[in-house]
Amino acid sequence: MFITVIAVLCHLSVGQPVCSEEIVTDSDSNKDLTLLSCAVGAQAALAQWKAADPTYRSEDYWISRYKCVPGHPGTRARA
Repeated sequence: MFITVIAVLCHLSVGQPVCSEEIVTDSDSNKDLTLLSCAVGAQAALAQWKAADPTYRSEDYWISRYKCVPGHPGTRARA
């Protein structure tokens, strides 16, 4: 089954949090990714991804939540 990991990242804008969804990885890129492994162990991978991403590694952004989605979610809008 194809799995996609999506992070919901937020930052403050005019005192209000603004959040957006970003695709972190999928089972095409990570052959060991399953729905169970995503649900159990995605936090460490998300922290590494955030630290390496030039846009989101700033302390201004935080990961509000993440989703393990079966299939290809396509383009995502605001959370």
